[in-house]
Amino acid sequence: MDGLFAQGKSSFETGDFTGWNVQGKGWTIYSRDASDGSKSALCTVSKGEPAGVMACAKVVKAQPGFVVKVDLDLAGKARHNSSRVKISVICVDAGGGILQEVEKTVAVPSSDFHRISVPELIVPAKTAETYVMLMVEVTKTAKSTEWWRFDNVLIRVE
Repeated sequence: MDGLFAQGKSSFETGDFTGWNVQGKGWTIYSRDASDGSKSALCTVSKGEPAGVMACAKVVKAQPGFVVKVDLDLAGKARHNSSRVKISVICVDAGGGILQEVEKTVAVPSSDFHRISVPELIVPAKTAETYVMLMVEVTKTAKSTEWWRFDNVLIRVE
């Protein structure tokens, strides 16, 4: 693998969120029509859902100076633009302060899976933890049900 330390691929085929920390309601495993296999992570924004964040986080083992790259497949339905997705790589210090963050935001989804790449992040000195965050941000009260699906999450550390 020549300097590549793959953190692995999450296609959610286990039928649960093994290795991920779900924060907020709305997250479940969707058991059909995945981009890779038969299951994907689904975050549903219910009609009437107030502004807020629903997140799914994974700790990544990456030392200072390493490069973290994230690619994933994303699909969704957000007719009234009440929600959007932000995929982030975040490095924090021992006190939990953010040292560096890169992100990719998607506001208008495709109902079919499309590959999304997050800008790469070079892990800075004094990093205690590095996280990959899949976040659904509800920006205004949802007028109808919206959904976002995540699959084939590939995290690479080089």
